[in-house]
Amino acid sequence: MHDPVKDEEFAARLDRLGPFDRPLRLAVAVSGGPDSMALSLLAARWVRQRGGQILALTVDHRLRPDSTAEADAVGASLARHDIPHRILTWTDAPARASQDQARRARYDLLDLACRESGICDLLVAHHREDQAETVLLRLAKGSGIDGLAGMAAWRPAPWGRLLRPLLDLPKARLAATCAGFGVIPVDDPSNRRSRYARPRLRAAREVLAAEGLTDDRLFALARRAGQARAALERIAADLGRRAVWLAPAGYAAIDLTALQQAEPEITRRLLDSVTACIGGGGEARFDALERLADAVRAGALLGRTLDRTLGHCRLRAAADRLLVFRERRFLPEILGPAPGASLLWDGRFHIDIPTDAAPGDRIAAWGDAAKGTARRADLPFDAAAVLPALWRNGHVLRPPSLAGMAGDGLFLRFEPLRPLLSIGFPVV
Repeated sequence: MHDPVKDEEFAARLDRLGPFDRPLRLAVAVSGGPDSMALSLLAARWVRQRGGQILALTVDHRLRPDSTAEADAVGASLARHDIPHRILTWTDAPARASQDQARRARYDLLDLACRESGICDLLVAHHREDQAETVLLRLAKGSGIDGLAGMAAWRPAPWGRLLRPLLDLPKARLAATCAGFGVIPVDDPSNRRSRYARPRLRAAREVLAAEGLTDDRLFALARRAGQARAALERIAADLGRRAVWLAPAGYAAIDLTALQQAEPEITRRLLDSVTACIGGGGEARFDALERLADAVRAGALLGRTLDRTLGHCRLRAAADRLLVFRERRFLPEILGPAPGASLLWDGRFHIDIPTDAAPGDRIAAWGDAAKGTARRADLPFDAAAVLPALWRNGHVLRPPSLAGMAGDGLFLRFEPLRPLLSIGFPVV
């Protein structure tokens, strides 16, 4: 017999993930299973006790004939507990979508719903068994420390943060929580399809446990790997404070001599952090980062000229520094920006849209137009070209305006989705 999760127990988990924005508004991803239904019910009570609002989001992938009816049933169940609910439909799903395709589509839809609703915190219901399965899958793929650390209790997202407050709780306790609320959860048959990796692992759980790969041991492995990862991140962050200069215009300069003296893993981690920060949150390939770190430590870049791309960044070495700019490919373009709104552009800059913006205007990179404009002496063209500007009828109406830049431009704040020194991998 398993005990339901108590309100004070759940509150302690969310307190560890705080602080939260005020006014308090949360979204919860709800599939209808016992884990996500328990999370919705607990979160709704927690939010209301604090005068906030909650929104439950269900993604209808339309991969099964009954999926729409099930999503409606989830909404009806939540309505009995006065929890607002939206169904997000995957309208262009392929005939035979893989679980990975469905997962990406699910998060894309959740991303869009959070941005549209102005919600900064999304709760998802991954639990102890999910964490164990994640570690086992990554172990099978030969992952290193970061992979074996499993899922983090939180991670940055385009709208704010994705939070996992249930990672240390077994699914049986979440089912008991649903029963305590009088809720009957939905059973998703795709969780038993043997063509998917996770259901195959679940079917083999007894065999794996007999060999010592129990959920408890896999969860403990994730916790220990997470502690190791956190320690490495702290060392890399300390090096970053000494070796990296970050410009408000969204580029970085790295002291190659300082990196050369660091351990290979620390050099790689810092390069990964810098490229993720400047590249708008994108991930560079592990093997490419390793090769760059090896070249740095061998002194191959000192006094040389380098010009290459990595993780949506353009790298330029000159003398004893490595300059990291956002590359000009894959930059977003926003049509008809809402006057007076504030938005995050390219995972790097918060923009305040001028009140006189018109429906036909667009937010796009300054690009080559930056060449013919008087700029501050400390703003290189490579940095200026990838700053957002307000365009009208093919001409720059408002160039980017950073602190210290003259003129009536488009006001920008460099607040990257991936902070440079994002230390402290959350360990549950």
